Amino acid sequence: MPEIVLPHNLGLYVTYSQTEDKFSTLSFLERCLVTAALYGDMVEWRLWQVLAYYLDQSSPLSSAFDIVQDNQSYLKDQVKTLAVQEKCRSTYSHRQHSIHRHILLGNTDKPVQLLLEVEQDSPNFYQDCLRASLISSVSDSEVAQSTIKLVATNLIANDHLLEGCQLLCLIKKAVDACRYMQNFHHYNEAIWLAKVALSKEEYSEVMKYYIDLLVNNGSRHLGILLAISLHYFDKAAEILLATKLVTIAAPLVESCIEAGKWPETGTEIKDRVFVEYAKYLVSLNNVDVALKYCEMGGEKGKQLGEELRICAQ
Repeated sequence: MPEIVLPHNLGLYVTYSQTEDKFSTLSFLERCLVTAALYGDMVEWRLWQVLAYYLDQSSPLSSAFDIVQDNQSYLKDQVKTLAVQEKCRSTYSHRQHSIHRHILLGNTDKPVQLLLEVEQDSPNFYQDCLRASLISSVSDSEVAQSTIKLVATNLIANDHLLEGCQLLCLIKKAVDACRYMQNFHHYNEAIWLAKVALSKEEYSEVMKYYIDLLVNNGSRHLGILLAISLHYFDKAAEILLATKLVTIAAPLVESCIEAGKWPETGTEIKDRVFVEYAKYLVSLNNVDVALKYCEMGGEKGKQLGEELRICAQ
């Protein structure tokens, strides 16, 4: 029998027969994980792994999940990446990238240090010295804050987006910088900044916009993963249902209910998912299981269940 790697701490290597023995002790979500692994469906497996993490906060997601990671883990990985990039930097543009990232992270000492490393015969010597002076002299006074914000908006309006956003981050206006980045379609940079610098509420607002953008542009899978990472489980189910992936939407909803994490405001979408899943099961002549989901599908589900029982008589 071939061996497979099973996720979620179910054992390192098991055969199909061993997996069958374990199934009776697994949660519904763990069964979804094992099934996806057995069939080699890595897209679904990633989805169930992300859902498993955000339902029970077990072991952190690896850096391979990138922006789907929780913000604390993502920030930790990005700081490590930045440290490696600094050791490998060999050009002026590499140094500017490091300076940019440190400013967005809210650091000031390191950017000043890097700016002052500029060679005296460099054409950027004067500019970098002025930037170092500005960063080191930023104060909390109202006049300084308003002046820097005015300069930042002027820079952004004149095609100097990143420089303007750096100034906004220097005066603790990272959320404004994110909005400007989104407005100018610099989405990757906006998400990076949102994950490392914004509060939970501010981050959620930025990501809601990004999820809708992803779904409208056809990147639904990433949109679903991000919705799960924000605990918008009903939103994830709604996207799945809209894309006719009811065979994934129903297990997702059931897993959230089993974990006690389904939102109270998600009753309508829950009922719709279970009714559609029941219809799908009927199309496969699996009426007994369909009746189970009818009972979980609210009034419409119960109505469908009655119709099925009448037809079965």
